Amino acid sequence: MRVLSPPRTRSGSSATFVACLFFAGVVLSDRMGNSIAIAAPNLSIAQSIQPANACPQLTNRRYVVLLDRPANLLPQLPEFLAIAAVPCTYLNGSMTFFGGFDNAQASTFRASQLRELGLDAIVHSFTAKVNDIPANLQGAAILVDPSNDPNAVLQRVRSLTGKGAVFATFSNRSVILAAPLFSQQSANSSAVLLRNQGLAAQVISAELISAPKAPDNLAPPNPVPTPNNPANPQNPDSSKKIIYRVLVPNSNANTLKLIRESAPDAFVTILKGKSYIQVRTYTNRSNAHRERDRLNSQFSGTILIQD
Repeated sequence: MRVLSPPRTRSGSSATFVACLFFAGVVLSDRMGNSIAIAAPNLSIAQSIQPANACPQLTNRRYVVLLDRPANLLPQLPEFLAIAAVPCTYLNGSMTFFGGFDNAQASTFRASQLRELGLDAIVHSFTAKVNDIPANLQGAAILVDPSNDPNAVLQRVRSLTGKGAVFATFSNRSVILAAPLFSQQSANSSAVLLRNQGLAAQVISAELISAPKAPDNLAPPNPVPTPNNPANPQNPDSSKKIIYRVLVPNSNANTLKLIRESAPDAFVTILKGKSYIQVRTYTNRSNAHRERDRLNSQFSGTILIQD
């Protein structure tokens, strides 16, 4: 992690650049390898407010550690975990990304650290089918029969689980896909809750779900070359994306409230013993610097850190 120096205070502010990514559909795959393209439901304006990063875009590493909870709803974390938290979204669900890893052992260790704090972290792969993730850390999803009133059932599923849900097709049947990256334990509990409310729900492995692909014109930029991470295909670290975090000093009780008016997913974090508010994360250096400069004109001491 590298802390970049705060800018000199200057008047005026530049426009905020926030990447909004909307997927037209997702793909579900059964164990025989069949894939079916399906349409996502229409979203209201309120429902479409999502973190700027799509979870699969954050890293090309083989394994990722995720928590099926928005970053701004997390409890206070130790600094080494808080600084790794990046808000992201997957299939209409707000989640928190806690790092990409090249092997199951490292990812399992990170997920276990979160589990020790009572958080339902999972290990998942967006890039390959893997079979060495411990059973208790594997992801799961819930499929619900949409019955004769799909829209009403969709809203009930979202309300009862408190998670995102989309329309999908799985094994040639129409379903509602809920919480696509639950832990197995949470998925089982939610499925029981849904069944107790008269809904036909079943739990499936998250490995059966493929992440949607972003349109080419919305693909994330290439990592910015640095002396320690040159953009060289021969460098084993070249696939690791650089993440820039914009942090505002948490100077008073109103700061978080003011920031969340424009960045609803902002959350409090600790850096070198000081309290900050992580406003946004970027993979584009220019956009990160622009946002840092804009916020520094309102909140003196705003900094940019680079992972």
